Amino acid sequence: MYNIVIGCYGQETNTFNPMLTTLQAFEWAGDILQKKDCSDLRSYNQAYFEILQQRKDVKIIPTVAAWAEPWGPCQRSAHEHIKDEILRICREAGRVDGVLLSLHGAMVLEDDDDAEGDLFEALRQLLGQEVPIHAVLDLHANITEKMLRNASVLINYHTYPHIDGMDRAKESARILLDTLDGKIKPVMKARKLPLLPEFIPTAWPPVKNFQERCVALEKQPEVISATIAYGFFCADIVESGACVIVITDQNPEKAQLFADQLGCEMWSERKALLRNFADLDTSIDDVLAHPDRSPCVFADCWDNPGGGAPGDGTHILRRLLERKVKGAVIAYLRSPETVAQAEQAGVGASIEVSLGGKFFPKICGAPVKATAWVKSISNGICDAPGIPERGFRRIGKLAALLIDGLTVIVSSGFAQTWTPEGIIACGIDPKNCSIIVVKSSVHFRHAFEPLAAKVYDIEVPGKSEQKIANLTFRKCRRPIFPLDEFPDDHPAWLSSK
Repeated sequence: MYNIVIGCYGQETNTFNPMLTTLQAFEWAGDILQKKDCSDLRSYNQAYFEILQQRKDVKIIPTVAAWAEPWGPCQRSAHEHIKDEILRICREAGRVDGVLLSLHGAMVLEDDDDAEGDLFEALRQLLGQEVPIHAVLDLHANITEKMLRNASVLINYHTYPHIDGMDRAKESARILLDTLDGKIKPVMKARKLPLLPEFIPTAWPPVKNFQERCVALEKQPEVISATIAYGFFCADIVESGACVIVITDQNPEKAQLFADQLGCEMWSERKALLRNFADLDTSIDDVLAHPDRSPCVFADCWDNPGGGAPGDGTHILRRLLERKVKGAVIAYLRSPETVAQAEQAGVGASIEVSLGGKFFPKICGAPVKATAWVKSISNGICDAPGIPERGFRRIGKLAALLIDGLTVIVSSGFAQTWTPEGIIACGIDPKNCSIIVVKSSVHFRHAFEPLAAKVYDIEVPGKSEQKIANLTFRKCRRPIFPLDEFPDDHPAWLSSK
């Protein structure tokens, strides 16, 4: 009988946001893991259950399902509380044959840049060197030496938007079972690069080419897994940046060779890993000049809650009102107090509102004060209901407010815009909107691109910075591209460990 520990714990930390992430920010589902029916499980624990329950010789030992939305550094006390819970359950199990974790890979504590490495190290010290410790990580993980030293298998998502997380979790579980059965002996090698890529969808070149290269490598004899961590540059730590990970069956030389080759390809294409963004007024002009082309989507990239921003930025809202743009909808603007105000007044009422600007008004925009008509109220839905691994991202209660021909959907919850479901829940047909403003950088594309006539990635000030050049780094190792220039033939990547 194999005793296998599973758990889900993480956060993507924006160190340029000075507000700490507390224990209350994490969502817990400890009791739900004990149910025999795992259909309502949150997080990738569900994928682990799906694979492991097929085996009668496996005992699943659940620990936690704790996840916080991107925000500032996590309090040490919160991390210790969750880590201790995982370690406690491992100790009480008596014997642990393997560990399956779903983590982010870019979680930073208030006093430690490497939360995942700290957890791996603690597990390794408790369980010993022979127990396989596997983890599925976000595509934007910052891979550290401590993570590589203490984990047995690290697998990153292949996609951005992240729609393959469940697949990667199942892959990790199968690799663990094959390892315990003695069918394979995974060897993991990595190539870290002095490279900070910006946030580029994996459907765009050259990232698409890199991801296809990973898939091709996995078809090679002895190759178990090949993935790329592109890093999260808003986590200003010494070891931030891109990293290629290749895992083979008992062939460390091949693993390192393939990691180096793919790393070299990425380095040669480094200048293509920077994005261009659109000016707000120019984008509005373009939409107004083509009234038959709708709906258009404005991505409020800099106010993306998925990158550590508050989601209550007002720059685009204010300019749309100033330009008297009709038929636009904002989805969503975080304002729990306004939701409560609208709910109390009721549908059809006129209320005086002060929208947004509660967290960082000097950067994200001051509050917008206006008279609003309460168009509708929703009791709340799960954003991205069609994507199981994101079912726990609740946007909370919603109130649709009509202001001078523009609709603002205010939310009580805290999550980026994944799908149009919240818009539809408020009685609005997205196809009838002139502009849909989403608080997201890339994840919205999976659901919104099929209905959008055109997508504009808008550049306005915010806390979810999209351009590396706009940030002042204190810890990030140097030299590193694009903060530093390298000659085209400079083999700097070879010296990056």
